[in-house]
Amino acid sequence: MNRIAHQTLDARATTPDGVSIAYTLWRRPSRELLVLAPGFWRVRRAWENRFLAGHFLRRGYDVAALDFRGHGESGGAYSFGRSEPGDLEAVVAELAGADRPYERFALVGMSMGGAIAAEALVRSPHLPCRALAMISSPADVSALRPRPWRGLRQVRLRHALRPPRVSRSEILSKKPRAVEAVARLGIPKLIVTAERDWLVDPSHGRLLAEASAPPVDYVHLALPGSLHADALVKFVPLSLLRLLDRWLARNAPP
Repeated sequence: MNRIAHQTLDARATTPDGVSIAYTLWRRPSRELLVLAPGFWRVRRAWENRFLAGHFLRRGYDVAALDFRGHGESGGAYSFGRSEPGDLEAVVAELAGADRPYERFALVGMSMGGAIAAEALVRSPHLPCRALAMISSPADVSALRPRPWRGLRQVRLRHALRPPRVSRSEILSKKPRAVEAVARLGIPKLIVTAERDWLVDPSHGRLLAEASAPPVDYVHLALPGSLHADALVKFVPLSLLRLLDRWLARNAPP
C-alpha cells in the first residue's frame, strides 16, 4: 500500500443500539469511495483487507473497512446478521451522503459481509450505494453446511486463537436471508462463487443470482483449492481482482 501516497485515518461510529464500531479510511484523496465489508472472524486490518485497500487505492478509489461488532476494536457481540447491518449503516452514514466527504459509495462484501451489506441496503434505502459485489456470500446463513476438511490450509492459527465475541442468545435466532434482500435491490450486483468452496457452497451464489432484481452478474470461479472469500485474495488474487476491476469499471468507476 506504500506505492501510492495516502492517509490512513482510524475512526469510530456509533450504531443505533449504542455499539461503538471501529473503521479505517485509506484516503488518496478521491471523489469515489469503496467500502469493504469483512466476513465472520475477519477484521478490517487483516492482510487480505489491506491488500484489497492498496489495490483499490491504486485504481483510484478511497477505501474504508470496518470491524463488525464482536470483532477487532469494535464493541458488542456478533449476531450473525441480525444487528450487523446497523454497524455498516453507521459507518457509511459518517462517510457518504449529504454534507459528508463522499456523495456515494460502492460495496465489496466478503462472505457474511456481502450478506450483511445486502440487508443493510434494504433496511436503509436512503444510503447512496451505487453497486454491490458479494464474494462467497451465503444466501441463507441457516442453510450453511461447512466442510472444514477442505479448507484446512486457509485457516491461520493466529486467527483461530482470536475468536470474535458472539452473542449466544442470537445463535439459534432467525437470521435475515440475503436471498430475500437481493430481490429488493435494484442497484448493480455481482455474485461470485468458487469451486467446492469449503464454507459457502456455490449453490448459495446461484440462488442469490436467480433471486436478484436486475441488474445482476453471476461469475463462478472454477479454481482448485475449495477457496472461500479471503482465500481468493490470498491464493488467486489476480483472478479475483481482474474480475472486480472489470465489473467496477462498468458499474462504479473511480
